[in-house]
Amino acid sequence: MFNAKSLLDALISAGSQAGSQVGQKGGLGGMLGGLAEQAQRSGGIGGLAGQILTQATQGVGDAARQTGVQQGASDALGRMTGGKSPDQLLGQAKGMFNSNPALATAVLGGLGALVFGTSSGRAIAGSAAKLGGLALIGGLAYKAYQNHLAGKPLLEMKQQDVLPAPAGTGFEPQAASDAAALTFIRAMIAAAAADGHIDDQERAAILGGLREAGLDGEAQEWLAKELAQPASIDALVEAAESPQLATQIYAAARIAINPDNQAEKDFLAGLAGSLGLDAELVANIDAAAGAAKV
Repeated sequence: MFNAKSLLDALISAGSQAGSQVGQKGGLGGMLGGLAEQAQRSGGIGGLAGQILTQATQGVGDAARQTGVQQGASDALGRMTGGKSPDQLLGQAKGMFNSNPALATAVLGGLGALVFGTSSGRAIAGSAAKLGGLALIGGLAYKAYQNHLAGKPLLEMKQQDVLPAPAGTGFEPQAASDAAALTFIRAMIAAAAADGHIDDQERAAILGGLREAGLDGEAQEWLAKELAQPASIDALVEAAESPQLATQIYAAARIAINPDNQAEKDFLAGLAGSLGLDAELVANIDAAAGAAKV
């Protein structure tokens, strides 16, 4: 079994930048632009513009092909690379991904873009993402849960208040199993899919890039399945074996989206109700999630 906790960490980290790029620049084309910028800063690759190549080296053409640039790019590659075929360029791209961890991280960011990218363009704050997935989700849920139990007014948090939960609370990272980490990822993907913004073309593009970036094959298969068939609310509820887990499952879904349309609002309301969460607790989780976004 692949390391679910590491995958959750990577997804949260990717969502710290990719979500805002997609929201501001528009869909997969905007994400590819952000990928090109990151690749240029890493030192070995030229630029991409939108969904076709306007400037290319051999490496650029290959990276573009592997991250899902649309079919017309194949002909463009031949013209721009002196007649080299996509298959010839493919070998070069594999070497580039293997030797360029920054580019692999950028491609992984594409998955974060799909999950966290919303029309409002708010992403996980960098300081929050550095905590790691389990610490972030558990810390937000703990703050909300404790505030609710104490009967205090609605939680008010700032980014510097986003901290891991204390040991022994049931919300600390060490208390979460691999199965819990998988459930949190499933909750995030299900929330992101609620408004239908994860489409087939974008999903295929990102999964193709992740393969070239060297993501574990089992993790690839699991992600492909989840993206194609997001978990139902009932399936997520089945994993809520304690009040702490129920609170964290909702928190995971809530940080993945900024509910600015009815489909997202309906999903979150349905999830909260099925998990048996009190309305005031839900309001506290919503407020805590806001502190983790920029």
